[in-house]
Amino acid sequence: MTQPMTTAPRFNCVDEPWIPVQNHGLASMRQVFEDEGLKSLGGSPIQKLAVFKLLQAVAQSACTPETEEDWNRLDLKEFQRKCLDYLDRWHDAFWLTGAKPFLQMPQVAGAAVQPFAALDLEKASGNTSLLTQWQMANPLDDAQKALLLVTLMAFATAGKKVDNQVVLSADYDGKPKSEKGGKSSGRCGPALGFRGYLHSMVLGESILSTLHLALATLDGIARMKCFPEGLGTAPWEKMPQTENCPVARSLQRSFMGRLVPMNRFCLLSPSGVHFTEGILYDGYADGVFEPTQTISRSGKKYVTLWTDPSKMPWRSLTAILSFLEATGANAWSCPQLQWGLERCKRLSINAMIWSGGQSLTSKAGEQYVGSADDSVESIFEIGCNEMSQEWFAKFCTEMQGVEKLSKILFSAVQKYCDDPNRDKKIAGRAVAMYWEGGEPLAQELIDSCIPGQSSLPVRRKFAALMRHAYDAFCPRGTPRQMQEWVKNRPNVGDYLKE
Repeated sequence: MTQPMTTAPRFNCVDEPWIPVQNHGLASMRQVFEDEGLKSLGGSPIQKLAVFKLLQAVAQSACTPETEEDWNRLDLKEFQRKCLDYLDRWHDAFWLTGAKPFLQMPQVAGAAVQPFAALDLEKASGNTSLLTQWQMANPLDDAQKALLLVTLMAFATAGKKVDNQVVLSADYDGKPKSEKGGKSSGRCGPALGFRGYLHSMVLGESILSTLHLALATLDGIARMKCFPEGLGTAPWEKMPQTENCPVARSLQRSFMGRLVPMNRFCLLSPSGVHFTEGILYDGYADGVFEPTQTISRSGKKYVTLWTDPSKMPWRSLTAILSFLEATGANAWSCPQLQWGLERCKRLSINAMIWSGGQSLTSKAGEQYVGSADDSVESIFEIGCNEMSQEWFAKFCTEMQGVEKLSKILFSAVQKYCDDPNRDKKIAGRAVAMYWEGGEPLAQELIDSCIPGQSSLPVRRKFAALMRHAYDAFCPRGTPRQMQEWVKNRPNVGDYLKE
């Protein structure tokens, strides 16, 4: 059996750099709260989300306002001071190794060890194809181990990599046996979901201001109606001892337990991670969801937005932002985004909206990155004066027009290919080309919906994209092709009328 890492305290996450920051490199937790020059988190979308959730948990532990009025009185400097004081007070809880290692369970030292690469979606392991040098499994330093550990808490993939033969509660039945008598597969992380949730949040001018805008109030947590124990306690302050102890049950039912879910019980070793399933969390279908997740109630069921590489986040903005207009039980809702935008509007500052996630394939209890899966992320700017029903109604109209163009294109290419000797699949590829070209126009489309602005210039660009895609997949080099090309070329006259 591989020995766990030494119990001598080493690498404190408060002081040592391990958090990826764009245009900076790695930063420590203290730097993130001290340096307002650190603009935004780096890494993959799920790494950004995992670190953001951890930092928000620190902020919520340091100072959670009771109401929005209390948040208004909490300026950025006071927020910063309280967070730094908290890190000083709980400094010893963030050692990566030692008698009480950060977010780890020494009780699982008997669990089988999984190599670090096997737990990292971006690395090739086992029979996974190695496509680029970036996917190579290299030894991890302490900074990389800390990032992997934090990511595993909320974004662990489902499957048999977990050693579910290890059960810490004698009477716990949350790891049922399979039909053949072995322990079942571990479930996916609560922030991941079986297909990969699409997450959204408001970005500030720095990581510090982003966390300030994201800070939940006790009233806001209560309005989510899915955390009966309210805020709760951060797991590093009071770690669970088993899968079903009172602390574990409290983490299941609290907001803090959702920010840093102990979905896996881990212990780092020199060659990998001792790894078993930890606390099980309810999902969106049970009415419990991430604060960054967009959900809606459809009849008696809840539905959510999934990460879709073929449909970049800007195409889901009408759902993500529908709370600007829609009300009632069936309205889409994203709490983190909703209170962030309301605060930007009160402060008269433009809002930067980040949306992203990782899509995955689930099959026979295993979850992995398939050939059609990928990570996606987009950033959009919404002016403080644009956050209105009038702007949103116009934006919905423009998005309907853009979507209609894609359907017209698909139909036109299909009709052009109405011949058994031609490849009818090219219609789908033409539409994919159209949407890929439309991604850089998303911000211009958003800005064109400001009351008083004309949408005609950006409409012309989308119409040109559609025609370009039609021409690229419908050649006209012969008389027969020219005849079909002319007959089926899409008409966009109605779309170009204001």
